[in-house]
Amino acid sequence: MFEAATENRYPWSQYDPNQQKVLRYGHCPECHGAMQLINIENPNPQKVPHGRHRLKHVEGFDYCLERILGCSKLKRSKKQELETENTILTQDAIQRRSFLVENFNLVAVMFAEETGISLYRKQFKKILQIYLENGWYRWTTATCGNLPWLFGRVTFNFSLYGQTLAKGSPLRAAVLSQIPSAGIGPREQLLRTGTEYFTVEFGLREHVVRQDAAGNTRETITLHVHRKGVRSLPDAKIYEEVLEIKPDVFLRRVARKTEPNRSGAALLEMARDTLADYLARHPEAREPSKGAS
Repeated sequence: MFEAATENRYPWSQYDPNQQKVLRYGHCPECHGAMQLINIENPNPQKVPHGRHRLKHVEGFDYCLERILGCSKLKRSKKQELETENTILTQDAIQRRSFLVENFNLVAVMFAEETGISLYRKQFKKILQIYLENGWYRWTTATCGNLPWLFGRVTFNFSLYGQTLAKGSPLRAAVLSQIPSAGIGPREQLLRTGTEYFTVEFGLREHVVRQDAAGNTRETITLHVHRKGVRSLPDAKIYEEVLEIKPDVFLRRVARKTEPNRSGAALLEMARDTLADYLARHPEAREPSKGAS
């Protein structure tokens, strides 16, 4: 059945030079990640055919670490292995952490351009604190180029009130049309204007690494906005957009950076203070343990 369905073509069949044999792949029915298919030729009836999650990106398949970690079909031992790998403090993780902080003003600009949301400084600080406390800079999917997007990927949402929404953006239109008590202030920030109380929360999730037909690596992440509030309107997702992550654009911006303006300098100072506070409370995060690469 495998051969009939795939004709043994890429990406379903791939030669592994390390194992010196052809490996066969399929999709996990739950998380849609790549699974290596084991014993599908079944020369021995006692060898049960099954799938085994691949914990690394496999060419030709989408890779989403969040989905894999949340998959009920992932073996507990494999989940522990994956979680351990992504919590180890390595020298690369420390370099990414420093890179994020020292270019935080540019991260903020890129974040605003790509999401249409300009955060005020206290909100940036809150997100950065959570990013550091949860050790997400250690994740193997983090690179210096994708930090403006991945730094905002958190496990819970943030209030959209008080944040500046880009004029003419689909996000702004969706919020104003679906939140009766929402309005825009004099600095283009989202305000509560009515008597009905709604919470409007946003966040980033579903970081996906994939390859296009030409073999180029592409990354995306999803911006989502949710409404919660009174009984007159049910809780609902009011906006969702898949954002294209552009590591090269951000890295070029870093390479051409100049002296930051007053606002940028304040963001840099805030980021450095936040990191210093984090390291003061977590001295074990200052240097990798022996053996960590």
